[in-house]
Amino acid sequence: MNLSKSILIFLLVLAIPLLSQQTQEKDLCSQLAILVERDQQYRGSNDTIADYVNHALDSLIQTKGLTPQQFEALPAQEQGPTKQLAFNIAGQKMKPVITNDSLAQLQLVLDLENTKTLIDLVQKHGWLTSKSLECSQSFKTVLIFRHAPKVYWELVREIIEKEKAANRISGYEYYVIDNHLKGRPPIIKKYADFTNK
Repeated sequence: MNLSKSILIFLLVLAIPLLSQQTQEKDLCSQLAILVERDQQYRGSNDTIADYVNHALDSLIQTKGLTPQQFEALPAQEQGPTKQLAFNIAGQKMKPVITNDSLAQLQLVLDLENTKTLIDLVQKHGWLTSKSLECSQSFKTVLIFRHAPKVYWELVREIIEKEKAANRISGYEYYVIDNHLKGRPPIIKKYADFTNK
């Protein structure tokens, strides 16, 4: 075998694990996006909150006289309050779909399944987000544990403490999950309070 063939085979052997990892990350992106979509199936609306947030954010950016590119170029500290306001506006526009006990029960079944699936994924891969996986679709993994049924609270607590110690979960994500696990006392911090943490 000549040297060029040996080098080619060597490069292919090196590339196979990389391609496998990229495929796995795309699969994780799809799986997590589905979990987040299911999370909102009966509790939010037929539209995803991202649709409302993006529309509100676009309007707020235009009000500031900026283009989306100029806004994205701003430091996270300056983006945070505008993004939080867009989220608040979106929350006010969404109409709850859960209006009766049977729909609430259906959502509870989804929450149980979603929480169990995310627990398994985090135990295997660590805390996962659309940003950390570089997914093409944006979603908020934190919503799954934010809606975790009480039966999983102890396990979710162990996971977020471990992920916080390993510095794999953001301060904001930890805060909103921790708030849920404490019975949802009033939230006193905003996203902007965590942008540099």
